Amino acid sequence: MSDHPALTRWHAWQQLADELERLLLFPQTVADFPQALINTAKQIDDMMSQDTDLGVFEVVRISPDKLARYGALHSLHTACVVWLVVNRKEWVLAKRLIALQAALAMNIAVTALQTTLAQQPGPMDADQQMRIRNHPTDSANLLRSLGVSDETCLTAVAEHHEQPGGKGYPRGLDSTGEMADLLRTCDVFCAKMSPRAGRTAMLSPKAAEAIFRHRSANYFGATVVTTMGLYPPGSLVSLGSGEQAIVTERTRDPMRPIIALLTDSEGQPLDAPMASGTDSSGARKVVGPAASAEPGKLFAPTDVLKTR
Repeated sequence: MSDHPALTRWHAWQQLADELERLLLFPQTVADFPQALINTAKQIDDMMSQDTDLGVFEVVRISPDKLARYGALHSLHTACVVWLVVNRKEWVLAKRLIALQAALAMNIAVTALQTTLAQQPGPMDADQQMRIRNHPTDSANLLRSLGVSDETCLTAVAEHHEQPGGKGYPRGLDSTGEMADLLRTCDVFCAKMSPRAGRTAMLSPKAAEAIFRHRSANYFGATVVTTMGLYPPGSLVSLGSGEQAIVTERTRDPMRPIIALLTDSEGQPLDAPMASGTDSSGARKVVGPAASAEPGKLFAPTDVLKTR
């Protein structure tokens, strides 16, 4: 374990992801599941408060884990985006924690299946389709059987794929509650940034644009995009110099994030990531997202975070 503060917090995120994966895959083995879920929500609330940019980095960065452990990591990352939104909207702690619990557990009935589907090159079979269609209700029922009793949380889980006008599933409700709308929007955003078999992860600015085109965006969509920013931590970006970099921290100017350089101006990998600021008009101006996800594979996240 490193004494570097960012690395210490990074390792804490990885430990939390491991614990959440066990919680979601084997919930019946947990002695007090409701309390474990509450404790996980509190950890996320605390860790996002301590270092928001590191939490966003965890959500946005390109990683093979996002495919190999899709089910658990998607729930974790959705909870982080939920935190960003409810923090911006100044929800009180009790309501914030309910939203985080709902985000963490909304897919508990299909956590393993989600990972299978993320790695499955072909379409879903009939059984998989049925399980996915029914998973909001199945997840709410499973949570209730595990002792979760908060009706706001359970309702949000049961309705997080419903859409106005009866266009969602599984029940085709005409309207849903505020928390279900929040979960759906953050769920869509994170899903668009995650890889699938045969499809690379969508770079964050493109995901932000896509969410507005999605019929489920609702008014939470604007908050997701503005809170994340155009180039959030974890984003791969191209500079005016031709260098490729990854964003490590935001600044007050959304066009001038703090970055770690990954390549030189010819696209050749550096010996190690190098910290740098960006400018608004010179060579280190961010001109857009990186052309591909390849620069993100050059260095481990720990090497990148050492530049902070």
